[in-house]
Amino acid sequence: MRLKPRKIQLAAIASLALLSSGCGFESYFSKPIKPAEVVKHLEAQSPDSPAFQEYLLAQNYPQSQLPIQQWNLSELTYSALFFHPDLNVARSQWRAAQAAQITAAQRPEIGINASADNHQQHKNKSPWTYTLGIDIPIVTAGKRDAQIEQAAGLSEAARIEIAQTAWQVRSRLAKSLLEYQFATQQAAILANEVKLRTSIVDMLQKRVDAGMASNIELSNARIALQKAEQSLNTETGKIPALQASLASDAGLPLAAFKQLNVINDSYTRDKPIGLDSLQYEALLNRLDIRAALARYEAAEAKLRLEIAKQYPDITLSPSKTLDQGDKIWSLGFSSLLTLINKNRGLIAEAKALREVEIAQFEALQAKVISELNQSKASYQATLEANAKANTVLASQEKRTLQTQRQFDAGFADKLELSTKQLENLIAKQNVLQSAYGIQQAKLALEDAVQRPLDDFNMPNNPEVASKPEINKTPETNKNLEIKSVRNAQ
Repeated sequence: MRLKPRKIQLAAIASLALLSSGCGFESYFSKPIKPAEVVKHLEAQSPDSPAFQEYLLAQNYPQSQLPIQQWNLSELTYSALFFHPDLNVARSQWRAAQAAQITAAQRPEIGINASADNHQQHKNKSPWTYTLGIDIPIVTAGKRDAQIEQAAGLSEAARIEIAQTAWQVRSRLAKSLLEYQFATQQAAILANEVKLRTSIVDMLQKRVDAGMASNIELSNARIALQKAEQSLNTETGKIPALQASLASDAGLPLAAFKQLNVINDSYTRDKPIGLDSLQYEALLNRLDIRAALARYEAAEAKLRLEIAKQYPDITLSPSKTLDQGDKIWSLGFSSLLTLINKNRGLIAEAKALREVEIAQFEALQAKVISELNQSKASYQATLEANAKANTVLASQEKRTLQTQRQFDAGFADKLELSTKQLENLIAKQNVLQSAYGIQQAKLALEDAVQRPLDDFNMPNNPEVASKPEINKTPETNKNLEIKSVRNAQ
């Protein structure tokens, strides 16, 4: 029985439909961005949420201290690492790089071709000629391995970028907390200064009225009071903006952050830092250096790939033909000859890109050394300044105490005591300022080595999402299951 062309076409279409239905194609899922839901999600973030409590326990935070009663840098860092959206951006970029690894590891698709010819001039033979063939591409010279290595290098760099983003989030938070703590303490000292200067002005005014003091002395005291009031107003005016900035860096809404009991004076009791091993640690363990090394490996793999492309890939094409009752087998092959250009242009580009990565890595290491040396010098200078300020404060406190005893014994008046208390307060301001300088230098040192210099340990796996994403769709779950080829090895 001979099939008519129409039936042959229907059979071919049915075969292709059956083949397609068994291939497990993915379905498309729409994932629109809904600004209102995003705003609602951000405003609903709370440090009291059960998910955040579970995250703290996973980071070995003591369960006996939950819920958190006092918030310092460590607790706020956990909040930032859990809630801050910058980490989700970095994680998404890493998942995209992992997907590129899957693409690089895929083998080329096999092609299929078929044809049917009708011959009307042969009456004693079948008028049909059927041909079915397949195209089997063969990748040569290790190109696929080079593609996988290149994608793995870029994926590793993207994974390290997550940790670097986590560090940047923590660094911004630490600086914001330092500014906020300093402003609140400075405002408290300035408020005491205004109170003392007001008392001194009142006492001088009484003395002027009694003819016991000059107007010049009173005028100077009033000018000093006005300057202190202006400084207090300026410092107090900074606090709401600094609080809002700190809340943002902690990944929390301002309303939720205002409910937290943030410690204001912990940084003034900090311990000195050993500086001897910091340069070695910075040059080997900084996250951006590790990411630069991963990008260099990717550039090396790209160069190997372009060199391998000098050797052409081959496509084998076996086919079978039924030609009017005669069975014909054939085997063909095809390839793209590279005898003219030999891929010289792309090889030159890959070599140049590798040299760029080398130059950037050397420049990065030089920058790290320079930053570290400057930070170490600044830290040492602030330590010396703080020691001197504390010495001055200790001497001033002795003089103030002596004046207090004289006042209690009736040998000193209230104005003299208030003046000594004011001098003591100014010495405390200098100590606070020098302690603030130490912390600024310490944060610069931490940025130079990209790790905390206290007892706090950053999470080891920031690439693992700490909380569910909004508007998640079924294909997102599949993306989250993609594993890095390099990590699997």
